[in-house]
Amino acid sequence: MNHRQQKNNALNNVLIVGASWESIDSCEWWQDFPNLSDYDTVILDTTSILMFWLNEDRIKTEPNGKYLLKCTDERDNNVQSNVRLVKRKLTEMLQFPVSIYVLYAPTIEIWRSIDLNWKFPAPRVVTENSMLIATNDWCPIAIHTHSESGKTIEIIDDKYKQYFQAFREWSYFFIPESLKIDEFVEHYKRDFAVTHNLTFISTNKVAKPLAVQFQPFFHEWFQDKGLKVFSPQPTIFGGTIVLLPTRDTSSTKTHIEAILKKIKVSGKMAPPNWISDIEMPGEDQQRLAIHAKRQQLVELEKSIEELDASLIELQEFKSLLFETGPRLQNIVKLTFDKLGIKTKPSIVTDEFIIVTADGQESLVEVKGNGKSITKDDIAQLVTDSMAHLKETGQEIHAILIGNGWRLESLDKRETKDKPTFSKDAVKVAENHGVRLLTTTELFWAYYRSLTKPQLKTEIQDRLMGTEIRIKLVT
Repeated sequence: MNHRQQKNNALNNVLIVGASWESIDSCEWWQDFPNLSDYDTVILDTTSILMFWLNEDRIKTEPNGKYLLKCTDERDNNVQSNVRLVKRKLTEMLQFPVSIYVLYAPTIEIWRSIDLNWKFPAPRVVTENSMLIATNDWCPIAIHTHSESGKTIEIIDDKYKQYFQAFREWSYFFIPESLKIDEFVEHYKRDFAVTHNLTFISTNKVAKPLAVQFQPFFHEWFQDKGLKVFSPQPTIFGGTIVLLPTRDTSSTKTHIEAILKKIKVSGKMAPPNWISDIEMPGEDQQRLAIHAKRQQLVELEKSIEELDASLIELQEFKSLLFETGPRLQNIVKLTFDKLGIKTKPSIVTDEFIIVTADGQESLVEVKGNGKSITKDDIAQLVTDSMAHLKETGQEIHAILIGNGWRLESLDKRETKDKPTFSKDAVKVAENHGVRLLTTTELFWAYYRSLTKPQLKTEIQDRLMGTEIRIKLVT
């Protein structure tokens, strides 16, 4: 392996792939590559592979959901050739003390048309007239990710604190059990047995890794009583490949800067233990000031989290306009609670009863539908009311709260063609004394009560009135 002689400046021996960088060797995926083996540290921005095709509108989405490379030219072929080159070179380089940092994103599979008379090197999957390429074909190991989002990030390796400083959330985690290194092991099997270590750099709240470091170990073969076995201790401690998530695949400059700062710091000599006994003038005051600022930051972040939670709770009431099923029922009950109207479970159905301040009760059924609420929904509520009478010996008012045409915008509802309640439903309701309320009406009533709390009394009175079609606010 032809490594350049180590320079005094650690950054002189760094290559950045997938981004252009001043004063540091760098290249885009579609350009001619330098010899990767000349570098001790390589930073790969692999998210830029997909961005190259997306930004130049080279990819289209097929009706079946597949990505198709619409056209190809020399730059596209260079990208695919370099992807294969990187995989081969990294496989070779990891036998040496190199550091590979990767801005990683979950694999995106893309199909491209090919002429089968053209001998394309090492295709992954070939069909009759197309072949499959993947944005992570560069990687000498294989590890799957699980798509899920969250906000909690636990830093295990403090050297990466600055890298994760700007992260407010994550969108996937690695599945360690899925790690496969078969091709990597196959490459070295003649000379070495390969073992490895997969270290977690950061995790989410339930210890699923968000960033990982892979390091191979190489054990020489030897004969023991006629059997080929490998040495228990590694002969060679290989290099490392670090897979790091990205916050924004379209702008990775800050990620690369954080890696470069880490490299520069890690290249310094560690101070001896006795140096901590020497304190510079003002050090103690600086530490106290930093501690105070961090406490302020903790309080500020706590305040932001409380505001976030309050905002999410407030926005949840918008689901009155589009939800269905148990989620719609729950938000309706919460809205009543905010309006000062108590609810309690029904003894005859999975719906609920509302109770006003003067003790009046009504059996409530909530329905969300992609079309109008029908007479069958009214009939079910009538049946439940009769069951309540039979069970308790007391009659009870009935209200059906409907979210008809729930996926249509509000301006398209309550029209001649798209009423919340069908004509037949309204007729059945009138015949049986069932009162009708739309979730839209309930939403706007609560909306107005936020700025005019005095409306809550009027809303409660109107809810327990006698009109078939309930209007909560004028």
